[in-house]
Amino acid sequence: METKIQPKETPRDRPSVTVKIQRGKSAGQEFTFDKDFKIGREKECEIILTDDNVSRVHTEVEFAKGNWWINDVESTNGTFKGGARISHIPVKGRTSVVLGVGGPRLVFEIKATTKEDLAAATQLPSVTNYKKHYFDDRTNLDAGQHTRMIRQAFKEVRKVQSKKYTKIIAGLVLLTVAAITYGWIKENQLEKQRQLAQEVFYKLKSLEIANAKLRAWVARTGDEQAKEEASRNLALREELTNSYNTFIDEMGVYSGVSEEERTVYHVARVFGECELTMPEEFVKEVLAYVNEWKLSSRLVNAIQRAEKEGYPQEIAKVMLTKHLPPQFMYLGLQESDLDVTKVGPKTRFGIAKGMWQFIPSTALEYGLRTGPLVYMDRHDPRDERQDFEKSTVAAASYLQDIYNGEAQASGLLVCASYNWGHNLVRGLIKKMPENPQERNFWQFLVKYRNKIPKETYDYVFYIFSAAVIGENPKLFGFNFERPFPPTLPQVAEK
Repeated sequence: METKIQPKETPRDRPSVTVKIQRGKSAGQEFTFDKDFKIGREKECEIILTDDNVSRVHTEVEFAKGNWWINDVESTNGTFKGGARISHIPVKGRTSVVLGVGGPRLVFEIKATTKEDLAAATQLPSVTNYKKHYFDDRTNLDAGQHTRMIRQAFKEVRKVQSKKYTKIIAGLVLLTVAAITYGWIKENQLEKQRQLAQEVFYKLKSLEIANAKLRAWVARTGDEQAKEEASRNLALREELTNSYNTFIDEMGVYSGVSEEERTVYHVARVFGECELTMPEEFVKEVLAYVNEWKLSSRLVNAIQRAEKEGYPQEIAKVMLTKHLPPQFMYLGLQESDLDVTKVGPKTRFGIAKGMWQFIPSTALEYGLRTGPLVYMDRHDPRDERQDFEKSTVAAASYLQDIYNGEAQASGLLVCASYNWGHNLVRGLIKKMPENPQERNFWQFLVKYRNKIPKETYDYVFYIFSAAVIGENPKLFGFNFERPFPPTLPQVAEK
């Protein structure tokens, strides 16, 4: 855990920092501080926010080592920048953070007040008065001789200068053209920045796959050189992640969109998909499936039953040890409503059983013993597919193999591959180039939308939309608590 930076400077040594609340119940409010301060729900905080996803003391902002720092106080819902959870960051330029997923957005900026600014501010009213007094014929109709002489002189000067108007207008046209050109350049720069951000993201995904292979190799051989390379890759991964988060923040990807849309972006990132290349209709489609979940009590009942058994926390723990997001729990929900006693129908692959609906051959491949009722569509307590702990470990291993293999670190392609009802889907995936930039769910939708079976399409979108709801149930009108904290999964690699 990182050591918290301790303030040393006195208020006289530090600039002021402004905090603007862009989104949330207190949107529009602005504060300025030259002393350390806290943000949260408690009355002791200098900035009090009553939004649901704000902790009692959520963040502390302090001045240390010549800079202002934003520190998350181990809040339940987390502090995010560019979609990634942070522990502490410096205020550099215009720095924005979000308290909890879809929570209040705060913009921090160093406030500099110079003598020149003050002089300009105090000078402006007197200039305005002079203009009104001497050059506005509608005022001071009984003006004295001195004022009338100045007005007459101004009119004569204006006649002479009128000849220059054509040149001035031409100059304005040139300035307009220059402004348009500048806008085009800025837009072009933004597009280049966007492309660079995408490149960084997919390099990050490639590195993730490479490190998975290194971990597997080290586990089999104990190779020290491979272990050192994996360690170096961790540092590079952190650097790439920070770079990508900076791009996302500077481009304002999460700005100007609704909380519902922002949550969709966040969950896409959790599942290993790039926000920047998301198809235009994807958000709308996800929200349509969110509404589908509202038509029945299946989601609420499944979550509440699983909570009573302590399943979400255990599933999260197992998934994280496999370097997978806890949100794969919703795949189990789509398969069985998170019910370990679930028994599927007879198929040519055999009868699927348990929370993760393993068919017999896959169960055996991942170390699960089938029971004596393997050929019968009945619950079998002696079948390890219907043992929560063993089957969840096996499911995580299976998902990990797909994630690091044919899915190329695309969580949504993992879901599509897991849907065994259509081997056609896996065949289509394997036809795509074997790299994360060209083999991901967005490309899969673009290339094969008309070939994806409706069963698989629904399967993926029901899983994804359930994960979106799970990040902030009340936002989407559901009456259950979030199963686990909304974080981008980052676990210590071994």
